Amino acid sequence: MEYRTLGDTELCPSLLGLGTSRLTSVSSGLSRRTALDLVSAAADLGINFIDTADIYGQGDSEVVIGEAIRDRRDRFIVATKAGYRFGRTGGILKMAKPFLKRVLGPFRHARTWVAAVRTNAETANVIAQDFSPGYVATAIEASLRRLRTDYLDIFYLHDPPALFDLSDELRAVLERAQRAGKVRHFGTASAHDESVELVRRDPLFRVAQTEVHPWRSSASLSALPAAGKGVVVHRVFAHDQEQRLEEFARRHAITPRQAILGFVAQQPFVSSVLTGTTNVGHLRDNIASVESTRNIPFRELAETCPG
Repeated sequence: MEYRTLGDTELCPSLLGLGTSRLTSVSSGLSRRTALDLVSAAADLGINFIDTADIYGQGDSEVVIGEAIRDRRDRFIVATKAGYRFGRTGGILKMAKPFLKRVLGPFRHARTWVAAVRTNAETANVIAQDFSPGYVATAIEASLRRLRTDYLDIFYLHDPPALFDLSDELRAVLERAQRAGKVRHFGTASAHDESVELVRRDPLFRVAQTEVHPWRSSASLSALPAAGKGVVVHRVFAHDQEQRLEEFARRHAITPRQAILGFVAQQPFVSSVLTGTTNVGHLRDNIASVESTRNIPFRELAETCPG
C-alpha cells in the first residue's frame, strides 16, 4: 500500500481509503459482524483511512466503525461529515430500518430502491440540509460519541451548495471544536468547483473531498497542493461507463474500473481515493488495479477528453 501526505497536514493516508456509505445500509445485506470484519480486513490490507458521515446508515456506519477501531484508534485516520439532518420521513425510515433490512436485504433490486430514495431524499422530506451553527456543533458531538473517540481527524461540511457562505457564527463553532482538540482538520465534501475554491483560499479548511475523472478540468485541483491543501477523491467509479473510457480500457487490456481507478491514482495532486465496498475481494481487486496500471499512459486518456 502506498501512503501520501495530505497537503501540509500531519496526516498520511493510504492511497486507497475505505468509503462506508453502504457499510450498514438497508441494501448492503451485511450483518454487523461482517461489517466489523470488513473494517478489520481493510486494515490488514494496509488501509488506514476510513471515511464516513453522520447520515450513512442513519448513523450506524459511525457506530460500527467506532466499535471496529476502539482498541486501535491511533492506527487510523477517521473522517466524517455533517450538513444533512433527517426530516419526518427520514425519522420514520430510521425507526423501520431493522425491519427493512431483514425484508429487503435478500432481494436483488433492494439497492436500486434505496438509491431511488436517496436521489429523491430532500423532496420526500427524508433529509434536508442544515449548516446552522447549532446543528453543526451538535453533529460534531454526536459523531464523536458514535465513533467512540475524543477527536476526528477530518470533519467535512457535507455537500455545501455552490454559493455556500461560511458565516462568522459557523466559523466560530468550527474553530472552537478545533481549539478543544475535537477536530484536527476541516474540509468540504462536494463536487462543486466553488467548494474546492473555498478550501483553497480559506485557511480554516485543509482538505477537499471531490470527484476526479478525465472529464473534469484539473486546474482548480492542481492548485491545492501549492496552497498546502489535500485532495481526497470520492465517487471514483461514477464515470466508469463513459464510451471513451471503455475504448481506452480495451486498448490497454484492462477493465473500465481499472482504468478510472488507475487514472485517478496517478494524478499528482491526489492524496487518497475512497473506494466504497462491502466486499473484501473488491478491496483486494482495487489494490491490485492500482499496482497493475502504474505504467499505463493515462495522459493519453486525459488528452482525448474535453476540459
